[in-house]
Amino acid sequence: MVRFVRRALVAAAACGLFALGNTAVHGQAPAPGAIIGTGTFTSFVENMDRSLAFYHDVFGMDVPAMPESGERPYNRSNPQLFAMFDIPDAKERHQSARVPGTRLSVEVMEVQNVPHQTHQLRIQDPGNATLVLVVRDIDAALASVAKANAPIVTPGGKPVTMSDGSRAILINDIDKRFIEIRQPASLSETAAAATNNIVDVRLSISVNDMDRTTKVYRDVLGFKLEGETPLAADVPTRALTGLAKAEVRRSRVQAQGSPLWIELVEFKGVERTPLKMRIQDRGAARLQLRAQNLDAMVDTMKSAGLTVVSQGGTAVPIPPNLKGALVADPNNFFLTPFAPCDGCTSRTPPPPAAPAQH
Repeated sequence: MVRFVRRALVAAAACGLFALGNTAVHGQAPAPGAIIGTGTFTSFVENMDRSLAFYHDVFGMDVPAMPESGERPYNRSNPQLFAMFDIPDAKERHQSARVPGTRLSVEVMEVQNVPHQTHQLRIQDPGNATLVLVVRDIDAALASVAKANAPIVTPGGKPVTMSDGSRAILINDIDKRFIEIRQPASLSETAAAATNNIVDVRLSISVNDMDRTTKVYRDVLGFKLEGETPLAADVPTRALTGLAKAEVRRSRVQAQGSPLWIELVEFKGVERTPLKMRIQDRGAARLQLRAQNLDAMVDTMKSAGLTVVSQGGTAVPIPPNLKGALVADPNNFFLTPFAPCDGCTSRTPPPPAAPAQH
């Protein structure tokens, strides 16, 4: 599940980051960097208010109230946050849509005042991130989708029965990002209130090279890896996506300390174009990673050939007591490892640098 961290600092929320307790033990040598959990998933959008309205109207998610002005305000300028994102002089606003009574959420962030592009997303293109909403009743969810006139991507407009017995359908949200609505063959115990149709949130990332991607998530980030399948002509996936000639292979990964499953899918037999996005581009997405010994973790990611987008190529201090970095995985899906720090934000932020090329 995509969850908020209980011990999140109020100030960290203004940065789009969450805090965790400091686990350092005085007198011991620093341990190697490690990922110890996940934070929120963020979709970068053209208009935050419009995107929040979609999740509220279609899926009944709670969103912050609209002020009398008719527009939610932009956040106060945060040069150190912008140094982490490498978007100097930007302005931004971000809020989350949450499943009522739970910590399940989806964050949307709008970045303005910097050059950006709007990317046409395709399910098979490496770097595409699909939000997976696991529901009790897919037919009830589709009734809300129809009422909102949201586009259905799956040919025929009806749910497809997948090989595991689940029923699934693809739609587009207001920003043309893919959402898979999935009803499992049977529901496990869930913390979601019985009145909520959404019971879990997952991610599905289309990858360019499954072997390279799983090596990074397993060996560099320390994620658990399971569910690997060979390349095959999966008839239900063809029906779900409309890619009649596609072959697919799958894996899924999970960070230690996190309930969030990330499903990795590699498509073959269809034309693919790897997405090359900047964080401010419409269609970009990121996942926060809670880290221990952040600087060591970022060094490990860099040594593995991952691109550290943040200015200076290092983790950036963010007031009042956090550090974070923006890193592109092998498919240009963005990761934000972050951790608390003591006194690090008294440092002068990195000097402006030319925007990173992807």
